[in-house]
Amino acid sequence: MSFLAAVGRPLVAVARYAVGLAALLGCAIPATLRGLGRPAVRSVLFRQIFFTGVEAVPLAMLMALAAAMALSVLSSFLGGVSLAGDFLVVIAFREIGPIAAATIVVARSATAVAAELGGMRVLGEIDGLEGMGIDPLEYLVAPRMAGAAVALAALTVFVVAGTVAAASLLGAMLQGRSAAELLTSSLRSIGGVDLVSVVLKGAVPGGVVAAVACREGLSVGTATDVPRAVRRAAVRGLVGVMAWNLLVTGLLPRR
Repeated sequence: MSFLAAVGRPLVAVARYAVGLAALLGCAIPATLRGLGRPAVRSVLFRQIFFTGVEAVPLAMLMALAAAMALSVLSSFLGGVSLAGDFLVVIAFREIGPIAAATIVVARSATAVAAELGGMRVLGEIDGLEGMGIDPLEYLVAPRMAGAAVALAALTVFVVAGTVAAASLLGAMLQGRSAAELLTSSLRSIGGVDLVSVVLKGAVPGGVVAAVACREGLSVGTATDVPRAVRRAAVRGLVGVMAWNLLVTGLLPRR
């Protein structure tokens, strides 16, 4: 019984957290649709997209270049151009691109959202909103989740495209081939499954990461809980991204 309890308690805690997260996501979708008609909510949504997506472009460019350097070295060991193109597309579209973009969002935005909402909870600002009849879910949580989902989807496309383009150029330099030839081979290798992978691994994790950050931030009780909430938002956000990516990878058909 002690063994079952030691194994069962963490599993039950994870299941409860996942159910609570799913409930938050389910409530945020209609709240987002309701809030789009209000200028204040749209302003929060646009600011979140700008902070999460636009301001992260330089870091995304750096991540894409770093990934391209690694992929170009690996692809130089492959024989034909078509095989190298297939390799670049599969790795960039299905694994490196989505994970790199999600890591940027977790490191920059999830921690910031958890700290912001945690500070608002400690200072009583959220209670003040409720006292004025403003729904915190509609004004604070929903636009941040929607903004993170949109921004991560755009960042994923940006990182994937930049990785493939830079890896084709660098790989062609290492292999003594034409960069246009390797890039054309990569573009021809893109299939419907690869595009589906980018969509699933780009849009969905953004909402999940923001939901984790909002949940952790709103659960703060005292000022000393804010750093813990930020840490939990980062760790659990990354775990959620990895779990989702593994699930999508396992369900999508192989080439």
